[in-house]
Amino acid sequence: MNFYHTKNKISDLGGKAAKLFDLVDYGFNVPEFCVLSGKEINQIAGEGSTLKNSDISSDFIQSILHFMGDCDRFAVRSSADSEDGISSSFAGQFVSLLNVGKSDLIQAICEVYNSGFSERSIKYAHNRNVLPGKVSVIIQKCIEASASGVAFAADPVSGDTKLVLINAVYGLGEGLVSGEFNSDEYKISLNGAIEKNIAVKDEMLVCDKQSGLKKEKVSLELRQAAVLSDSQISVLAKQIRQLEKLLGFACDVEFCVKDDVIYFLQVRPITALKTDVHYTIWDNSNIIESYPGVTLPLTFSFISPVYAAVYQQLCKVLGVSQKSIDDNLYTFQNMLGLLRGRVYYNLYSWYKLLSLLPGYSINAAFMEKMMGVSERFELKDYKKPSGFRAYLSLLRMFFSLIKNMILLPSMRQSFRRKFESVMEQQAALNIDTADAYSCMMAYNSFETILVKYWKAPLVNDFYAMIFYGTFQKFLDRNKKYLEDDINAYLSGTGKVITVEPAEWQADMCEYVKNDSSLKQLFFELSAEEIHQWILQNPDNVFSIKFNNYIEKWGDRCFAELKLETITYRQDPVLLLSILKQTIGLRFNRNDQSESRNLKNRLPLVKKFIFYGLRKLAITSVTERENLRFERTRAFAHVRKIMLRIGEVLLEQKILDHKRDVFYLGKNELFDFIKGTALSLDLRTIVEKRKEEFALYMKEPIQSPRIRTEGIVYQNGFAAKINDDTVVLKGIPCCKGVVRAKVKVLYAPEELETLEGCIMVTGSTDPGWVSVFPLVSGILVERGSVLSHAAIVSREMNIPCIVGIKNICNTLKDGDLIEMDGSTGEIKILEVS
Repeated sequence: MNFYHTKNKISDLGGKAAKLFDLVDYGFNVPEFCVLSGKEINQIAGEGSTLKNSDISSDFIQSILHFMGDCDRFAVRSSADSEDGISSSFAGQFVSLLNVGKSDLIQAICEVYNSGFSERSIKYAHNRNVLPGKVSVIIQKCIEASASGVAFAADPVSGDTKLVLINAVYGLGEGLVSGEFNSDEYKISLNGAIEKNIAVKDEMLVCDKQSGLKKEKVSLELRQAAVLSDSQISVLAKQIRQLEKLLGFACDVEFCVKDDVIYFLQVRPITALKTDVHYTIWDNSNIIESYPGVTLPLTFSFISPVYAAVYQQLCKVLGVSQKSIDDNLYTFQNMLGLLRGRVYYNLYSWYKLLSLLPGYSINAAFMEKMMGVSERFELKDYKKPSGFRAYLSLLRMFFSLIKNMILLPSMRQSFRRKFESVMEQQAALNIDTADAYSCMMAYNSFETILVKYWKAPLVNDFYAMIFYGTFQKFLDRNKKYLEDDINAYLSGTGKVITVEPAEWQADMCEYVKNDSSLKQLFFELSAEEIHQWILQNPDNVFSIKFNNYIEKWGDRCFAELKLETITYRQDPVLLLSILKQTIGLRFNRNDQSESRNLKNRLPLVKKFIFYGLRKLAITSVTERENLRFERTRAFAHVRKIMLRIGEVLLEQKILDHKRDVFYLGKNELFDFIKGTALSLDLRTIVEKRKEEFALYMKEPIQSPRIRTEGIVYQNGFAAKINDDTVVLKGIPCCKGVVRAKVKVLYAPEELETLEGCIMVTGSTDPGWVSVFPLVSGILVERGSVLSHAAIVSREMNIPCIVGIKNICNTLKDGDLIEMDGSTGEIKILEVS
């Protein structure tokens, strides 16, 4: 038998060995190696037979050791004819052995060669209709690496060929390939920009002469540090792109690092790289505020077309031509998705919508901040406008933006007047006693008017995004002149309407505390009994306060935008249950008059710009939250209409319960009423949906970011985007350092032992506002700088951090932590 160490004869040495020779020829660092031909091994072992230790002479091994010089530890790998091909990689089918000593080399060669006869490799080849071929054996110097990894010339998941993707771990790379260890991820764009996702790395694999490979603990100072330096990442990315051009295909490379030298261990094509597959990225980081948990069909079938209609109106107001809107109807109609009962944004549609407006890249960055999107979705079909028509379009949009910015205050006033007029018209319809057809017509009228006139809130949201982002950029560029961050400058305006329910609740609690008989009543009676007492004593001061609250704020509750939600107006006992729990607690009265002056060194012109931008940002962000209350009222009216239809269908024995309507789509419901239904058995549809959505409710919370390919509901969303990295850092929203114990809440009604704690939750909506004054700090897993929790916490001056990955799973009730609302950092001081 011969061994080969040059490229003189590689036709029967297999794909992996051939590419190692290519790497050497192209000048890349490759550890010393030689190859045993599979064809020659087959002749020695016998056709179709496995290789035995006795088949290899000691003299032959000595000749290999002589060639390898002072090397005493080896990596022994396979190199089959069809291995590492474009269409099939045979990854993991053959054996690879690391840290093999001289005395074990014969046994390692036999084991690697014989893996070609294993049941799994034969089955793999059969399933892909290829021949496994003869297995050659690579004997390579084993590098005792300080770091190892895999580098891809394109993102193998998304097919994005503009990115180099690198995964790296400390020590040897076997822990990365097996998936046992967490790895850093680096994405390098064409312009050299590096995006890092740093994992917590507790362990690594190292060489041990006695035991082979062993695990070692990573030192504390390195566990959350980047495995590779920026210079190493840049060099790797450059080499990968060079190699791609030389080989003529997108490749991935296994590499290791020792003494700052990068070695390439093997290279192969990225198997079946999908560059033209249709895929979608779904993200619910922001929309989960409005639709937490599982959302029922009626709600989704109501909001999806409304989103489509109102955003078409927004684009029209901002100067997008009707032709562009018509050409992108599919985009508007698919802005939302319902994945196993949970509402997600379709990021392709959102970015596509932004591309219709001028300044796409700037607006995209602003939108990402507003929506809490962690990673940009790149539009492959985006083409920057050019030519005279593009110039005219840009000019038209520019004047439209200026005009709407000037008219925005009057637009908000006009919207409020129109909204009140519509609500008065709807109140005159007496929905409580209407028949199903009249309810349907009332809804159609209500939806048409709202869609037509809902421009002001959306235009305001757009400018809130622009003004907040512009103000942030101004502060970043003038840090040396300023005292604080953006959250401090936007807090304490005293105009956010969402704060009022908390103040009304605090007022009711104070009244009860100061009235001994009422206080005793609240401690001795149940919430249901207290409600009966209120009904029997309508002239009591507390009863008046309570009824006034229900009249004003009865629809403002947890998950208020889900039609199936039972509100305080529908069941006042729910509010009384919260009041019972808060009577004995202390409400925080944070000082909102904290000075937010500038340092005196700010130049006069910049000071003028600062105050102008600050006013625009405060007004638009505050109005964003205030206008949401009109949305709450609108959804409450739709809920009322749908429940009345449910009552009618129950009376006519078409449904078994009035709330069964929430398991039907809006079109299913209306088609049944007007005679265009495809199925008449609503009861069976409801029963099936109840079973399906009950399963969704039992499932763990989906990743906030999901990728799907082709048919969206195929394979149960197996292709999730990794969100397992535990890094206790989020988006700072309101400054302040708090050290306290944690209370994890999943609903605002869970108030026991909350006083003075740091509240941890998955998401919030306006219904959580009653909880905020009780806590010393707020940590939210989802959200953005313009989410509800961020705006209200700033207004109430409560330290707050949002967008913290896995916070609900990481922290437990009673954990002692320290949070810094200025930096977004959370330290775990003591585990309960």
